[in-house]
Amino acid sequence: MKRLTLAIVVVTSILGWRALMAQSVPPKVTAEFPGASLKWINIAEAEFQRKKLDVDKYTISVVEENNSVTVGLSSLDSVPGARGSSGHTPGYVVEISKKDLKVLRSNYVR
Repeated sequence: MKRLTLAIVVVTSILGWRALMAQSVPPKVTAEFPGASLKWINIAEAEFQRKKLDVDKYTISVVEENNSVTVGLSSLDSVPGARGSSGHTPGYVVEISKKDLKVLRSNYVR
């Protein structure tokens, strides 16, 4: 009987320790950006879908200019600082007017 009680205590403590350890690892943050950026991404998304671009293969950037906002897709394996499209998937940009929220232009990046 003492062995059974000891076994239950050991198993319970191990399971409890595992649960505690699982909670001590913080969740991984994959993206943080101002909420206003979401508006521009949502507008550009229609262009991405029209071109059948798989956004899972890209890093998305939002660049605010004086009269427009540009939402860009760059390949996950692109070289930082390189000019043009340097990854396996071609880059793509959508320029949106701040005034009326309409797409001004969209094109692949060379």
